[in-house]
Amino acid sequence: MTTLWNPSTTRQFPDDYETNMLIAPESKAAKPESLTEQKFIERSLTENKFWLRIMKEHALFLGEGFNRKDKNLIQQSDSFFYHFEQLEKRSHQTPKTVHDVRRLNEDSIQLVYGFRNFKRNLLILIINCKVTGFNFPLLVDHIAREAEYFIRSLQKFNQGILDPIQDAIISENVFWLRIMMEHSRFISQLIDSSERNLVITARQFGDDFEVLLNQARDVESMLYNKEPVYPIIGKMNKDSENAASELRDFKKAGLELIKSCQIKSVVNPLLADHVVREAEHFLYMIHVLENRLEKKQKENPL
Repeated sequence: MTTLWNPSTTRQFPDDYETNMLIAPESKAAKPESLTEQKFIERSLTENKFWLRIMKEHALFLGEGFNRKDKNLIQQSDSFFYHFEQLEKRSHQTPKTVHDVRRLNEDSIQLVYGFRNFKRNLLILIINCKVTGFNFPLLVDHIAREAEYFIRSLQKFNQGILDPIQDAIISENVFWLRIMMEHSRFISQLIDSSERNLVITARQFGDDFEVLLNQARDVESMLYNKEPVYPIIGKMNKDSENAASELRDFKKAGLELIKSCQIKSVVNPLLADHVVREAEHFLYMIHVLENRLEKKQKENPL
């Protein structure tokens, strides 16, 4: 007969140590933080101004990548471009009141959710070879994930909450490091293969970000929704900041070369500028998180 282990019958450790070690670490996780009205307005408007422009450009890029015979898909992309352009203009004119900003968030969520569904359905059509053109499956998945990220951010703002700082740093890094990795590899595919040094550099950035992404995913597995462990979390954020700064500078240099027609590529200058802005937004998020972490460490030193 097998006897089930019973912690109450084990006396190998002192009672307080044994009791503490048997408590689920999830029970010690930090709680979501409340969002002040001022921060709600600031963060909401910042995300709307940035992401509505990004979504508008996604619609443009998708439309340019379709086969000419897919007129319906092109028309749908053009329609999304128009509606995002109108909402982007509104985001710059929205009064800085909780009521008006909340309405903007709700309208953005509704429009982006429809665009997210369009992207996801398009991806299925592409994978099933029912749509051809130059919208690569990973690219469509990439921009669909960005739409989903935007929706999640606005939903949390409207709920008046922020993820606990440890969880926020982990999830933001896992999301953005993958975006940066894919940007690097997309760039290497769009630069003419005769530009050997630039192609090699872009691929190396992709490999470097893949390493950082896998490390962040390991930390996610170890520490997400667990008792706070600030030192290693802060280091992860700093490593991401250093890598993103280098990639941002590479992208900016590439943008200037493309605009002045000094390199051979099929990169639309708007697309080059688009990925520069996304790298800069990642750095903005890192700084927001660093400030929150520094404040939290002062309030609750480990």
